[in-house]
Amino acid sequence: MKNSILLFVVCFFVSISSFAQSRFTYDLSGSSGTRDGETYSEIHLGLNYYATNWLNWRNSLFTQFGTEIKTVYGLDSAALFNYDLYTQNRAFGVEFFAGPGLRVATEKSNAVFGKAGITFGLGGLRIGGGVQAFHYLEDRTDKNDFVLGKDEVQYFITLSGGGSF
Repeated sequence: MKNSILLFVVCFFVSISSFAQSRFTYDLSGSSGTRDGETYSEIHLGLNYYATNWLNWRNSLFTQFGTEIKTVYGLDSAALFNYDLYTQNRAFGVEFFAGPGLRVATEKSNAVFGKAGITFGLGGLRIGGGVQAFHYLEDRTDKNDFVLGKDEVQYFITLSGGGSF
């Protein structure tokens, strides 16, 4: 079953990319937020595969850390639907995005999520924000062994830079 799903996903992205100008971009981003009253920060190293101008398959390695939470490492993978308004050379513009994703992480922090936001671009700099709603698949605890909720909504502000190849 898993092999069939994987084969379908690969065929889907290959077929879409054959009809469009696909491109890859990368970025380094950081964000900060609160969970159950505790502040945390996240750093992401992302690789984006734009199969079309409206579909981005984003994969990002991340670490989440804070004073009262356990440090978490992992991979976020999401299919983000995009709508953007950029100049022809992509030096200035705005992008809207939304879509589902999967988080594979340490510290029992595996989750499914939905993500939506807006990003403003000026040269290679991107400033944006949005919301990400998680549903964790296992019970988690913080550094003091307090049980964390299975559902969580994170609001994020992101400052990132990157490029394309």
